[in-house]
Amino acid sequence: MFGYVTIYKDDLKISEYNVFRAYYCGLCREIGRCSQAARLGLSYDMTFLSILLSSLSENPLKTEMKRCIAHPLSKRAVAAGDKACEYSAHMSILLTYLKFADDWRDDKSISALCGMGVYFSAMRKIRKLYPEQYERIIAGLNNLDRLEKENCASADESADCFANILSALFTPPFVKDEAVNRALSWLGYNIGRWIYLLDAYNDIDRDVRKKNYNPFLASYSGGSAEKLKETLKENLSVTMTYTLSAACSAYELLPIQKNDTVLRNILYFGLKSRQDAILKGKAGTPDEPV
Repeated sequence: MFGYVTIYKDDLKISEYNVFRAYYCGLCREIGRCSQAARLGLSYDMTFLSILLSSLSENPLKTEMKRCIAHPLSKRAVAAGDKACEYSAHMSILLTYLKFADDWRDDKSISALCGMGVYFSAMRKIRKLYPEQYERIIAGLNNLDRLEKENCASADESADCFANILSALFTPPFVKDEAVNRALSWLGYNIGRWIYLLDAYNDIDRDVRKKNYNPFLASYSGGSAEKLKETLKENLSVTMTYTLSAACSAYELLPIQKNDTVLRNILYFGLKSRQDAILKGKAGTPDEPV
């Protein structure tokens, strides 16, 4: 479900793109500190969270020049010593573990069981570090699982569960200001809602083939997947654009100290570009920052 929150590369200066890449590489490195295998859970969405939370501090970004397995021949700037990056890495690991756990519970998938084993040790430490985030995420996933089992036909109700999960992720314990936390919570909620709706639309063809739960299919009486997507497209575009507008309004309330151009590129251009591409059936792949 992740991978939709990314930059609009054509509108970024090289220096700004390099900032995004430094955070991306820093997140990868922080995940690797917990588990090298866990780097498979690296996502653009968590990179955005890392940049956003880091940008609430006026401390300048510190980088180190490092090589990695993916790029062994040249050193690259890597965000270093940033608690926002560390937190985002921990949340990435927690989410990936819980996704494996959900797949094991639903399908008894051996690959999911193996994935849980890879992440288990790191997940236990993270659960102790962030008990509130863990409990809120678990509650959201349980509610979503219940709606799936009921074959809930309300996309809004299902999206609300995932939105609450993102709301929890966007409010780390090291942010103490209540007004800032409220804005972060509302920003995370709307991005979560947007991701869920866009992903549900994007997965219609696959979910028809695999007979998976999808709120749009639960309320559909028949016909082809393409016909359903065409029926949904216009109203969904309006709904998701409104949701993006709410996310941007929340962003404007935040005391951003740095990286404003990069964050605005993602919020105002990257998300809308991704949405338009998927609704037009031209999803492609996100810009690759590494």
